[in-house]
Amino acid sequence: MKAIIINRKLSPEEKSSLDRMVSDGARVIETAQYGITEEEKKKINYEVMDMVLAFGDKDFEGKPLVDWLKFDESSLWYYHKFRAYFRLRNLKYEIAALNKLAQDYDGVHYYSADPFLSNVQFPENVQLIITENSSSRKWNYFSLLKYFLILKSRWMINVFSPGKLKKPDHIIMDVSKRQVFLDIENLKENQGNYVIGYMLEKAGKDFLIIDEAVQPKMTDGAKIRLDRDGLFGKGSLKRRYLGEPILLNYFLSGKLKKRKKQLLSKIQKNLGELHGMCSGDEKLLISIYLSFKGASNFYLIKYLSYKRFFGRNHFKTIATVDENSPALRSILDAARTAGIKTIGMQHGNLHDLHPAYIYTRADAGRNAFPGHNLVWGEFWKAFLMKKGNYPADSMSISGQIRTDIIPKLKAESIEKAGLIPGAGNSDRLIVFASQPQRDAGLRERAALDVMQAVKALPETFLVIKLHPNERNDIDYYQKLAERSGLDKLLITLEIDLYLLISVCDILITCFSTVGTETIYFHKPLIILDHLKQDIQNYHKEGVALQATNMEELKDHLESILNGVSQVDPKAYNKFITKYAFAIDGKAAERALEVIRKL
Repeated sequence: MKAIIINRKLSPEEKSSLDRMVSDGARVIETAQYGITEEEKKKINYEVMDMVLAFGDKDFEGKPLVDWLKFDESSLWYYHKFRAYFRLRNLKYEIAALNKLAQDYDGVHYYSADPFLSNVQFPENVQLIITENSSSRKWNYFSLLKYFLILKSRWMINVFSPGKLKKPDHIIMDVSKRQVFLDIENLKENQGNYVIGYMLEKAGKDFLIIDEAVQPKMTDGAKIRLDRDGLFGKGSLKRRYLGEPILLNYFLSGKLKKRKKQLLSKIQKNLGELHGMCSGDEKLLISIYLSFKGASNFYLIKYLSYKRFFGRNHFKTIATVDENSPALRSILDAARTAGIKTIGMQHGNLHDLHPAYIYTRADAGRNAFPGHNLVWGEFWKAFLMKKGNYPADSMSISGQIRTDIIPKLKAESIEKAGLIPGAGNSDRLIVFASQPQRDAGLRERAALDVMQAVKALPETFLVIKLHPNERNDIDYYQKLAERSGLDKLLITLEIDLYLLISVCDILITCFSTVGTETIYFHKPLIILDHLKQDIQNYHKEGVALQATNMEELKDHLESILNGVSQVDPKAYNKFITKYAFAIDGKAAERALEVIRKL
C-alpha cells in the first residue's frame, strides 16, 4: 500500500492525481497521524544541538566557520544560531518520520512546500513533490503608510530632545511588547515592561532608556496600530529616547549603505562556498543560513546605524534583556565598537537545549556574549559557566527583578471571583501557563491533556494563561477546548500572571519560567513533560510533580486537591535561594547598583 501525506495546498492537477491514487488503494495520512516518538525527538534534540555547537568551531580552509561569517569583530553565526537550530531540528523530525513511513509502506508520496527537503537523501520509495506556495506575500501598503507615520512621529520627538543624550552615563533598552503590569504601590493593572519594569521606574537621571518597538511585518496579514506607544513611545518620555529613528543614520548615509552592501555580499559569498564544501546536516544548516539573507540585511543595517550613533554619543554601559536575540545583539555589537560595556540581563530560565546561551570554549574569546551579565541566582551563574562557558567574573547575581512585587502581593487578599470571569470563590483554580512550542504536535497534546484532565475533576476551573507570543492564538485554544468538551475555562492574556498565581490552587506548565515564579509563591506545581526531560530541574529539585501523559496529570491534580501531595517548604526555600537569590523586593536596586559600579 502507498501512503500520501499532504503538507501544503495542492494544485487542481495534483488533486486529480491524488484522487486516482486513492481510487487505486493509496491511503491519505493526516499530518497528525504520523511522526516519531518522544524518545526519538529527545535524541534528535541533543544530536542537533551538539552538531550545531561543533559546526561553529569546525575548520574550513584554515579558519573556523564562525570567522567565515565575520564582520568587524562580530559574526552572523551567532545572530541566526537560535533560529537555525530549531529549523534544522524540526527538519530532522520530518526526515525521521518520512524514513519511518518508508519502512511501513510500499511507497510514500509527500506533498511539501519546504525546499530544504530537496537536499535530503530519502529511500527510493519516498517521492517528494515539492512546490513552494505560489501565493507570494504582497506588501501591505496601508501598513507601510502607518509605519511611516510612526517613524516620522518618533523622529520628530527625538529631534526636539537632543539634550537627553548629554547627561546619562548608562543605557537600558526597553524593547518588550507592553503587557499587564502591576503598579508596585497600589497593585493596579497598567501596561508596561513586565520583565524589568520596576528597574526602569527606579533608574535615576544617570540612565537613558532607549525605547524601541518590535519591528512589524509589512505583508498581507500584518496589523500595525497607530496607538500611543507606537507613535510616542512607551510611558513618560522624560528619560526616553526613541530607537527607530537611529536607523536613519543608515538611510541618509551613502557610506553606510556601501559598507552594508560589502559586508552582506561577502557573507553570502562565503555561505555559498561553504555550501559547496559541506554535506548532510551541515549542508542543510548552511542552506538555512542562506535563506536568512533578508534578516541578515536588516541586522547589518541596524548594526551600522547604531555604530554611528554610539560613535557620536558617549555612554559607559548598555544593558538589555534578550541580549542574544539578533535584533539586540546587533545593538550591543555596535556599542562594543565604541568601548561601551555591554550587559545582558537574564529574563527566563536557561537549559541544555537553549541555543542562545550554550557556547563552546572557543566562543568565549569571540565576543559571543555580553561583557557582563546579571543573573537571578547562584545556580544560573554556575550553569552559564559550565554549559555556556561564560567567565565567572563576567556575571553578578541580582535576583529576578519582576519578583519585587511579590512581597506586596502576598500581603494582599485577592478573591478569585473578582479576578476570574466565570469562576466562583469555591472553585479550585488550575492555571495552565501555555507556550508557543516549536513542536506543533507536542503543543497540541499538552493543551488537550490539561483540558481533559481538568474536565475529569469536579469543582475545578481552568485558566489558560497565554504566552506573550500567543496573543493571536485564543481561537486555537478555544477550538481545542471544544474538542475536549471543557466549558469551565478562561483563555486570557490580559490578567497579570502574578495575580493569577497568587489566587490559583495549582499551576501546570511544560518548561516555562512561570514554573519558577510559582515556586516563589509556594504554590503547587506540576510539569507536563512528555519527553521526560525536566529541563528546568523542577522535578529533580523536589518542587514539582512530573506528568508524562494525561492520566498521570489527572492523578497528580487529584492528589494535590485532596491534600495527599503538599508543598515541601524546605525544598521551596532552598530552590529560591539557589535560583533567585531572594524574594525581598530589592532585585531592581541590586541590578542598578551593579551597573553603576561597572
